[in-house]
Amino acid sequence: MFTVTNLRCEFAERPLGLGTARPRFSWEALTSEPERTVAGYQILVATSVDKLANDIGDLWDSGQQDMPLAPLIEYAGAALHSRQRPWWKVRLWDDRGRPGPYSEPDWFEIALLDSADWRADWLGHAGSSSRGALYLRRPFVLADKPIRARLYVTGLGWYEAHLNGAKVGSRVLDPAPTDTSVRVPYSTFDVTDLLHEGDNVLGAILGHGWAGSHKLLAQLEISLADGSDVVVATGNHLNTPGWMAYLGPIVDDSIYDGQTYDSRLENPGWADGGLDFVAAPMRELFHAMVVDAPGGSVEAQPQEPIEVVETRAPVAITAPRPGLFVVDTGQNLAGWVRLAADGPRGTQVTLRYAESLHADGTVDQENLRSAQAQDTFILAGRGRQVWEPTFTYHGFRYVEIEGYPGELRASDVDVQVVRSAMSFRGHFTCDNDLVNAISEAVRWTEASNVHGVPTDCPQRNERMGWLNDLAARSEELVHTFDTSRFLPKWVQDIADIQDSVGAITDTAPYHFGARPADPVSVCYALIPWLMITHHGDLRTAATHFDGIRRWYDYLTSRATGRIVSYSYYGDWAPPEGESLECDDGVSAIAANTPGALISTAHYYLTALLLQRMAQALGRDEDAKQLAADAAAIKAAFHAEFYRGPGIGYGSGNQACNAIALYLNLVPTNNVADTVAALVADIRAHDTHLTTGNLCTKYILETLVDHGHADLALELVTQTTYPSWGYMLSNGATTIWERWEHATGGGMNSHNHPMYASVGAWFYRRLAGIQVPDDAIGMSRVIIRPALELSLSHACAELSTVRGTLRSAWNRVDDKVSLTIQVPVGIEAELCLPLEFDVATDPADPVVPCVENNSASSHDRAWLLRGGTTYRIAVSPISAS
Repeated sequence: MFTVTNLRCEFAERPLGLGTARPRFSWEALTSEPERTVAGYQILVATSVDKLANDIGDLWDSGQQDMPLAPLIEYAGAALHSRQRPWWKVRLWDDRGRPGPYSEPDWFEIALLDSADWRADWLGHAGSSSRGALYLRRPFVLADKPIRARLYVTGLGWYEAHLNGAKVGSRVLDPAPTDTSVRVPYSTFDVTDLLHEGDNVLGAILGHGWAGSHKLLAQLEISLADGSDVVVATGNHLNTPGWMAYLGPIVDDSIYDGQTYDSRLENPGWADGGLDFVAAPMRELFHAMVVDAPGGSVEAQPQEPIEVVETRAPVAITAPRPGLFVVDTGQNLAGWVRLAADGPRGTQVTLRYAESLHADGTVDQENLRSAQAQDTFILAGRGRQVWEPTFTYHGFRYVEIEGYPGELRASDVDVQVVRSAMSFRGHFTCDNDLVNAISEAVRWTEASNVHGVPTDCPQRNERMGWLNDLAARSEELVHTFDTSRFLPKWVQDIADIQDSVGAITDTAPYHFGARPADPVSVCYALIPWLMITHHGDLRTAATHFDGIRRWYDYLTSRATGRIVSYSYYGDWAPPEGESLECDDGVSAIAANTPGALISTAHYYLTALLLQRMAQALGRDEDAKQLAADAAAIKAAFHAEFYRGPGIGYGSGNQACNAIALYLNLVPTNNVADTVAALVADIRAHDTHLTTGNLCTKYILETLVDHGHADLALELVTQTTYPSWGYMLSNGATTIWERWEHATGGGMNSHNHPMYASVGAWFYRRLAGIQVPDDAIGMSRVIIRPALELSLSHACAELSTVRGTLRSAWNRVDDKVSLTIQVPVGIEAELCLPLEFDVATDPADPVVPCVENNSASSHDRAWLLRGGTTYRIAVSPISAS
């Protein structure tokens, strides 16, 4: 039998404020009988936990249903309505027809589903031209004790809500970036404990954020003990005392430039009943007014909020000159500093953020372009004060602090790490210290570049969701973080800017770059496919299939004979010798990799991904047509770009041949010659890469697929230029934008994920966890540990919708021990080189595969059923 644990609704635990009336349920199953499989399920959804305790599903009783391959079960009961909190539980049947016990009860809560649910208006002040934040407050009286209260709120550019002097929730930099002319996300908070009978105050601070304007939409709904309901909302239409606005201590705020905070202008009672209108040192006080709505629909924010996820201590503080301190955090990261200071009234403390230092020990901000990255804290002279910014963030390792009163100590500085609060999904380690250091740098790079959208960098005047970067890093990102809620939101951002002819843009939300996007922007198709294979999410693909198809059709309209010639970026930012020269130095455009080759290859990949999605969604006619299209593109690619034996494709460089081989664009009789040309070029460059952001991902996978895993590992573990090891040997703690150690102005970010794609290679090729193209929610995985390499240990874990999947191997002499944890619902195929055999503990049976379809001609394979941990001894056949 099976027991059920870790219930999830829309990939979240007890989600508050769901924006859908068709939520999807998932769970993890446990069993002591791994030979059994889950055959069926029953879900009960009830209006109360008491009904659920009596096995009454008055909203939905699914009855006993066959268990599908997909791990997400969509609600199919009575219509759900706004504000509703249903309770649910589930039980499972095994393949012998035995039902297990019901899970513990759980709940989810619906947000406001319809525009008619909103009684609030957008509020601000049209006459305010301040560079600083706008403060809003609204007093109200409750006649009885509140027993339930929800605050539905959003603000542009960013907001921070307060109730009775306390900040509401832990979110920062809320809401996440979107095209606000299309949609504006809002959040839901349970604020019952922040209210009381009598006088109350609802307040909000508005920063400029991405929208650059001050607008608040808030609706506080309260149920009282006497049975009455109270609504406090933005707007002046409820015949109650109005909203007041004033300009407070945040006198300047900017995403790029930082924040200035003058604590002399504070009024501690602004968000509770203690505001003194006479004594308050407010620069301006006026009645708030209803302002124009931003235009987009107001929708519940689906992904994790941005939060302070960690507080770190400095590793060192230096004083390059009197009155100037430099804090070394020890790690390039995204966030800000929380500072404590005690000094005379009017003392101005300036904090400047940077990734690197000048030779004299002061911060080097040249690579930030026009971003000033500077916070200013003005003291009020009332003892020790603690402050941190609200409406900005920075990418930095070093902070230069000037004007600090007295000696700066480590206890005066807290380093706040800020990002979207996704859980880390993957963990990897091996016995190679350099590989582990690269893996750690990849994690920190991604952690610095997830702020409501997957950004390119956290420090300069950019911080945007570049589609060409995600073409390189999407697989790595889904291994590093649980992106089941984060990335579907960003796919929606891409869809929101798609035009009537199907063209998308280089960035989403669209702030910079071109329309149409570069054809390498395959992430529009790649991410929905990854959501299917890794998370079992068919809805994202179903929602966006037609939009992705329109982008593919647009590319087709730009093609001549199935060759797409236009290109902006191509295989972006290869090493200096492979990049075009320009008037101000070296550009990031590849000199030797034809843009048309890269564009056409990604046009083909878009067709291939659409075909896979069509198959998963049951769109058979689409799948048939797209398969024919892909075959035609493949033939045209070979005819256009193949240059013969010894060269391969295009210029014959690493990028051209790697992408052709990776995408299987090479006819069978040309594969061996093309692989030989690729290997020869790598050796001709002293076993160093010449690839840019895209083909660096492809070359490592290609080498392993064609029997050169050892060469791939050599490339990964190089320590001289260009390599990841070169970055680390020059002090990097995150992955750079360029292979070069460049610190001046220009394209020189030291925290840039597009070369972080190697992170996925560690999971797939060293620990050996691979997800087949036909998997749905990792229903099937291949475990192919890299036993042929010169490593003696590798271990990877991935949190899946079905449970934790783990592959670990350890070599002592010629003996290898494997530990493989397979959750219920996942079927794993263990593939080993032909020269290895297994010997198992009788308590951990390994069933030989009957059909060995996924194993290559160089592999032997065994089937590992879900629900147990296997401990397997492996040794060379000659030694057994």
